[in-house]
Formats: sequence, C-alpha cells, structure tokens
Amino acid sequence: MLRRDLGLTKLYNLINDPTLPNTADGDIARMRGIHRELDQAVLSAYGWGDLGLEHGFHEYRKMVRWTVSPTARVEILDRLLEENHRRAASEPSSRTYDGRHETDDDAVTLFD
Repeated sequence: MLRRDLGLTKLYNLINDPTLPNTADGDIARMRGIHRELDQAVLSAYGWGDLGLEHGFHEYRKMVRWTVSPTARVEILDRLLEENHRRAASEPSSRTYDGRHETDDDAVTLFD
C-alpha cells in the first residue's frame, strides 16, 4: 500500500467499507482475499476444515466489518475454548518432583 500512501487505519477502513465492491478496487479485493487465505490456513492448522467462514460484511460490535459470519465467529470461539480446556487438562499438575504441592516460595521467578 506504499504506492497509495495508505497506513493501516486507512487501509482497513477501505477493506471494511461495504460500499466498495471488490470489482471497484483490485488492491482491496486482494487484501480481502489474503484474509480469506490466512483464515483458511489457521482453520487447517487446527484441523477445522469443516468450518465454513462465510466471509463478507457482517455487524460486529455495532459496526459493519468485512469478517467471518457471526455463526462462524461463535463456532470458532467455542472450539478455541474447548481446545483450551483440552490442553489445560493435559498439562502436568502443580506438584513438585518430590510429591509436595508447589507453593509461592517454590516458584521460580523471571529474575531467578
């Protein structure tokens, strides 16, 4: 966006402008496409290829944005919460190697 002298705010204002169709601005269409590709790559990394994102103009926090659909947003957040719980359950407990519960006195700090 250097050739257009656009900073991030101006760029994303254009990306999120529902009156600006992809056919009117190839640069903005490409940026929207990059976001689609990035979102799809993240879904693939999580193994969530079954989730349809339905990119388009959707209301989010009382503003219209070019983003995933509200249904997809809720499903992503639900799956992330489930993944967080799964990972937390697989972490070792807070017991020390000698079987004691770790206390604040045992904790290693950033400056130790």
